[in-house]
Amino acid sequence: MTVTLEKTQTTSMVDVLEALSAEMSIAAVSCGHLDGALGQILEEVPMESRMKVMQELHMVDMLAQHITAITDFTAGLAQSMAATGAPDVHGSLSRITLGDVANRLRENLAKGQA
Repeated sequence: MTVTLEKTQTTSMVDVLEALSAEMSIAAVSCGHLDGALGQILEEVPMESRMKVMQELHMVDMLAQHITAITDFTAGLAQSMAATGAPDVHGSLSRITLGDVANRLRENLAKGQA
């Protein structure tokens, strides 16, 4: 009975993580579309104001990268839980290509273990 209950809880958590990862992936794609639309608007901005607008466009790109990093981490957790029944936090962190995001997650997760 305990094994079945644990397996059900693990499967449920895998489903949650996979659904969360899928939704974040959709958000990242939406950021890409927003970035494209803002790029078209940038073409209409007078040259003397473009640098400021370009900085804001960069923030949209950074947001998309941040969402993608968290998506990759969450997908890694889901895959490891589906395979072994336990999250591989270290392995999932290594999937993150943005070092700042990975470092913040490591620091925050370490606080939770203290």
